[in-house]
Amino acid sequence: MRLSLSKTTFLGRRIGYNEEKRKQARAQRVKHGVSGTFRWFRRRGWLLCVALIALGVAAWNNRFYLQRLNPMELRHLQYIDIEGNRMLSWEDVVQNAQVEPGMLMSEVNADSVEKALLQMPLIHEVSVKKYFPSSLDIKLKEASPVVSAFEGGKATVYSERGMVMPLSMTTAFHLPVIDLESVDKIKAISNFLYTMRSEDKKLYEKVSQVAWSEADRAFEVYFKDVGHKTLFPEQGWNKDMFVLYESVKAGFPQDMRCAGEVDMRYAGFAYVRNFDKRCVNG
Repeated sequence: MRLSLSKTTFLGRRIGYNEEKRKQARAQRVKHGVSGTFRWFRRRGWLLCVALIALGVAAWNNRFYLQRLNPMELRHLQYIDIEGNRMLSWEDVVQNAQVEPGMLMSEVNADSVEKALLQMPLIHEVSVKKYFPSSLDIKLKEASPVVSAFEGGKATVYSERGMVMPLSMTTAFHLPVIDLESVDKIKAISNFLYTMRSEDKKLYEKVSQVAWSEADRAFEVYFKDVGHKTLFPEQGWNKDMFVLYESVKAGFPQDMRCAGEVDMRYAGFAYVRNFDKRCVNG
């Protein structure tokens, strides 16, 4: 009887008969796989090598053309999604954006589209984004009227950015009125009133007239519920400023009723001036 030598692992563990058979089977599969690969390469693999070499030669010969190739020129604009347009139609936005379905994506510039749309009086804010492979997303915030001017029986309505809006005289009657001598400051005044409306809409709705005082470098505001004028700073408006004004008016009704001017130009302070002596004494 012939005894076979038992095999062990590197660490000294004895390799059993079944484990040895499995190892031999794996070795045979690897051997057959490698030999099969070589046989396939001898029969067909060389064709793949020839094709790769030909492709490399063609790419080298056309390398200058490939450097100038822009993949975006292979894509065309197919979808234009517009959100936030209520007064403006889809066609109005697309026409003013100077884009149209079918144009090359390489010709669509998001910044240029934004600038073009911001030229429209009925648009306050706009965001434009391009999405792969062929869509353009436009999100709008349409403008709204904040102030009006009257001259010669005609009314002009201005938006938050101080742009003329094609709205009726009926709308103008429901808005604060700007002094005609301050029309050259319309953008600053519109921005100021827009901030007031955003931070304290009830206070904005009480505004009757607004003007710019070059001497005080401030906005002169006349409210419907008081007889004095109120000075607001040229910039730096916030909710705290408007809340302070309302608090002073509520806390000192007698002083506010007799005041000729309330100065809100200094942060955290309200100065009441030019009292009517007859009002105070009476």
